[in-house]
Amino acid sequence: MSLASRLYRLQTTEFDLKHKRRLLQDTVARLLHNAELSAAEDELSAIESRLAAARKQQRQLEWEVDDLNAKIKGLKDKLYGGTVRNPKELVSLDQDVQSVKRYLGGKEEKLLEAMDTTELIEAEAGTVRRRVADLKAAWEQEKEQLQTLKDATEGEVAHLTEMRLSIRNELDASASQRYDQIAKAKGIAVAKVEQGRCKGCNLTVPAGLWQRARAGEIVECGSCGRFLYVD
Repeated sequence: MSLASRLYRLQTTEFDLKHKRRLLQDTVARLLHNAELSAAEDELSAIESRLAAARKQQRQLEWEVDDLNAKIKGLKDKLYGGTVRNPKELVSLDQDVQSVKRYLGGKEEKLLEAMDTTELIEAEAGTVRRRVADLKAAWEQEKEQLQTLKDATEGEVAHLTEMRLSIRNELDASASQRYDQIAKAKGIAVAKVEQGRCKGCNLTVPAGLWQRARAGEIVECGSCGRFLYVD
């Protein structure tokens, strides 16, 4: 294998290794955090907090309505029980009953509104709970697939790392150093020659130059300075 071929193989291996490392990093990140599920759980938590507050408000109003009904009963018992005979006191008791009834009517309206609010929030919470449950079930399946992908990608990364080191060991220091310099400056150090053009800069390569590259010599493109490789 010519030096140019080794350099091109090194570049291909390094590109594959970079891609697999990025894939591994993304896979691990996805295994650690499911953004959609997390957002749904946060939404459910917020709704359940609203629901708890609505239920508390409803219970408070129910207690107040019960207390007012008990107060009205006590006043009526006193009004009609025969223990009070003074007409003025009887009129005053009747006025108290009517006053408490009016206050009770307002509380009962608020209670109905609170019950409606609680019912709406309960329905909303039920919808989100089902969505969270579906997302959790799907996440369990996806985790298995991601774990399989992670294991496979780790094996590929290890293999490509070993291959890269092996190719590097086959290169002399000057070629390896020059390759790194070009790669750092241009991103791609080795450009293929196809139909007489350098694929790095897409300019025509003099026939003599690409023929030397075809023979396996180390030559650089006169336009972009990349190593030329002819398959």
